[in-house]
Amino acid sequence: MRPALLAQWRERLGHPALGSAGDLGQARPLAECETMEFRGVLWSQKTGPSQEQRVLILHPRESSEESTPCAVVPYYNVERPAGLCVDPRRGTALVPDAGLPEVAPLGLHLVRQGLTVACVEAFPFNTVPEPDAAELEADDFAWWRAGAAHLLREHPAWTGLGRLVRDTSLAVGLLLEQPGVDTSRVLAMGHSLGGKMAFFTGALDPRITAVIGSDFGLPWRSTNWNDPWYLGRAVPEDDQGAALHEVLALLAPRPFFLVAGETDGRESWQYIQAAQEVYSLLGVGTDGLPGAIDHASGHAPSLAALEVAYAWLREHFRLGWKSWRR
Repeated sequence: MRPALLAQWRERLGHPALGSAGDLGQARPLAECETMEFRGVLWSQKTGPSQEQRVLILHPRESSEESTPCAVVPYYNVERPAGLCVDPRRGTALVPDAGLPEVAPLGLHLVRQGLTVACVEAFPFNTVPEPDAAELEADDFAWWRAGAAHLLREHPAWTGLGRLVRDTSLAVGLLLEQPGVDTSRVLAMGHSLGGKMAFFTGALDPRITAVIGSDFGLPWRSTNWNDPWYLGRAVPEDDQGAALHEVLALLAPRPFFLVAGETDGRESWQYIQAAQEVYSLLGVGTDGLPGAIDHASGHAPSLAALEVAYAWLREHFRLGWKSWRR
């Protein structure tokens, strides 16, 4: 049954047109940055014949282990998850962003806890030029619409989410090529858009060994899954078709934790409970079943909810305690 379900979801995400570049996934270093907490290497990675994505690998300054656990953190850009911004006085140099909310830089949180982290930028920001200011003022999603339209012209059988997942998996490959990473402890973590990417990539890429998703929307109707840069018409029109507890079942028996707040809430727990039956059938004990916390304080995760999520991570990845806050 699992192979059939996996095939159905792969078909729903679609596939690129034939003729992709043979050097897909190859990467070249662009720049380095240093902070008190990590050494960062910015890479450009091939995602198509004429397209590349940026991946910022954060290497922890200190590690008490011979091999470090690792994580992929997808988002709109690579700077914010790393707690960085571009310094206009120094061209394209990346420097710590003192103005970020403390809950925002998930990649920085993880590298502080000893993980090697790949921060990955999302399509469409690396596929089509940014629309002009007038277009963006008239439509906040103009860049997304342009990227989705371009994708469907080039790859009519592919979905935006399929592209996001494929690109995230390419970044996982680059992450696992880094020296000293532990390939048995590979986390996918993300918030909102990044949560969607982490959730689906974790379910479909067996190299991922655990997933933390923050408020990305397990119920179809809770968020914009039907936008063309996600799944578009592949989303069922009613509640009788495919649902995301099936995707969570594909992740089993690997650990999953949901940080709910607004897009996810009480209804999302029903999807987790449905998938827990599959975990139990695979012999997973109570302490290994998918879990959740609902901070119910809005879309952004709360500090308290993140504390619970990172305690969960320490347990599953056998990590000693290290502060993720400064």
